[in-house]
Amino acid sequence: MRGCHGWRRCWRTLVAPVVAALLAAVAAGAAQADEPDAWFFPETGFGVWNPKLRAYYESHGGVATFGFPISNVFTLYGIEVQLFQRQGIRIGPDGSPRGLNILQWPYLDYRRFGELTIPQVDDDLISAAPKAGSSGYTDAIRAFIRAHVPDSWQGREVGFLRQFLAAAPPGIPRPLQELAALEFWGFPRSRPMPDPANAGFVYQRFQRGVMYYSATTGATNGLPLGDYLKSLMTGERLSAGLATAAADNPLLRQYAPHFPLGMRRPAELPDSDLTDAFLPATDTTSRSIAGDWRYGVVVLHGHDSGSVRNVLVRTGARSYLDYSASLDDAPPGTEKMAVVRPNNEPSAAELRALAARHPGAAWAIGNEPNTGLQDNLSPRAYAAFFDRVVTAIRSGDPSARIVAPNTLNFDFRCRGCAGDDLTGREWIDGFRAAYRELRGTEPPIDTWGIHAYEIDWVDPPMTDVSVLQTQLEGLRAYLDSIPAQRGRPIWLTEFAIIWGYDDWRVEDGPDGELLVAPAGRFRADLIDAFLGDALDWLESRGRRLGVERWFVFADHGIPDPIFTTFAGISLLEAPDARSDLTRLGRTFRRRALT
Repeated sequence: MRGCHGWRRCWRTLVAPVVAALLAAVAAGAAQADEPDAWFFPETGFGVWNPKLRAYYESHGGVATFGFPISNVFTLYGIEVQLFQRQGIRIGPDGSPRGLNILQWPYLDYRRFGELTIPQVDDDLISAAPKAGSSGYTDAIRAFIRAHVPDSWQGREVGFLRQFLAAAPPGIPRPLQELAALEFWGFPRSRPMPDPANAGFVYQRFQRGVMYYSATTGATNGLPLGDYLKSLMTGERLSAGLATAAADNPLLRQYAPHFPLGMRRPAELPDSDLTDAFLPATDTTSRSIAGDWRYGVVVLHGHDSGSVRNVLVRTGARSYLDYSASLDDAPPGTEKMAVVRPNNEPSAAELRALAARHPGAAWAIGNEPNTGLQDNLSPRAYAAFFDRVVTAIRSGDPSARIVAPNTLNFDFRCRGCAGDDLTGREWIDGFRAAYRELRGTEPPIDTWGIHAYEIDWVDPPMTDVSVLQTQLEGLRAYLDSIPAQRGRPIWLTEFAIIWGYDDWRVEDGPDGELLVAPAGRFRADLIDAFLGDALDWLESRGRRLGVERWFVFADHGIPDPIFTTFAGISLLEAPDARSDLTRLGRTFRRRALT
């Protein structure tokens, strides 16, 4: 279930504290998930969940500058984008947020927005702007902005300079405020100009926005360009003027939530994915779950039915597990795999009744029984446990599907680990022998479950997808060499990344315990590639090997008790029933829905 399986055996004296801390961490994560998130905005039903984007949003003025969020993060022309009422933010390949040049093609390269007409681009002003890298650039920027972005214009207190500087992060020294605010607004692209049809409105155009002053109210603000772009894409509240001006724009009325990739004409928007781009969190309760059964998710916040449903709706997964034996809480249209472990084993009567209520359900028996800090059962002890549990389940439902034994890997041994745990192959040999001694037959397993992880503390990060591939190929060859097991399907009941940083170090925790801390970069690029390559392989070679389902760990990861941070795959940005997907979650969703 958790990361750094074998490596933890290096610290035998920490075994009991680690197990206790793990239970405490899971409980703490559950409590945290119930708390309202300050970054969800009920005004629009969207949140700012990505931590880097959240910090950018807050440091550049938050609601006062951007307005409320009006979309989830989505992919447009290969760029990750989130829209706000007045602006958009794009996320670069390295995860860093930047302002979106929303007034340029292919977005809103227009002057008419309903009854409003913004100034045209002033080429002379553009040519006069300081050039990046030029001598005295910072001072030149300050002088240029103060010369061309006024607070007072033709006797009116338009407040454009104050509005401009409000986008600078707090704490920026005064001489650098113009340069910092430039990141949000960009350079001015016009001088102040009244609206041709209403002199009471004064506009100034910038690279990434338009300020307007209303003589009626005396207020200065930014035009809701994000709202206009959303209207263009959805067709909702779209003015006739903007629809006419954008008649040849591929974004026009593209959004169609029930179409593949959320687009009516996907060929016109290469490298784009609008799936659920404008699905508010408040709508996930009514949205059907209709993804691929083969795609599963390990849900660590299963106590909260709203969180579970949000995970499944957003990822497109219809299969999941949460390490509990309960099946009564699965949302309609999904399949939850019950997990029975020695530490959560219901009574025989409870198993029988539960199985009878859910005929044909899948039951995972055990969780990494071959590892010291998971179920930690000898082959003989597991055989007795397996026999007892399966007998009770099958007495309530003869059609129940038994998924076992869910070993950690098949023949891969951890690098940089102490301890003497058996490999999956060695342990399975012992289990089969013990079961034959007990019952005289091969164990009645319908589907062979396995967890696949690279565990290499010598040469991180642990992103080698070939480890996953060789574990499944090895198990397939092993099963096919046994007449009674030949052709049995395989489920990959856990796979992910244990440590995604370039390196690691040990530091003292708050109570004097030793903790594993990151060193070097978090290799999001390698983790992206790992997930894509793993899903490609499972869809092709894996299917030919009889791998029927695969479960990604996890919806939103809880840091291991001896890690200072979670270093693996999270499909959602937060353990919240309203949270948006991460970049990895969007990769997973595209595959699960197509």
